[in-house]
Amino acid sequence: MPQPSEPDDDWKTTVNLLGIIVILLVLGAGVWLIFELDRARKAQDCLSSTMRACRRIETQ
Repeated sequence: MPQPSEPDDDWKTTVNLLGIIVILLVLGAGVWLIFELDRARKAQDCLSSTMRACRRIETQ
């Protein structure tokens, strides 16, 4: 016969879910930061090579 769920078990489940959410947010921010740093590096390389058209201006 299974034992009834204790309040402590519910709290542990909630904390585990919150921990997973925080880890996913940190990983997402890290991936975004890597892409932004790569984009900035490419722009810096272009500007340091004395090219004039380093960035395109997109019009709609």
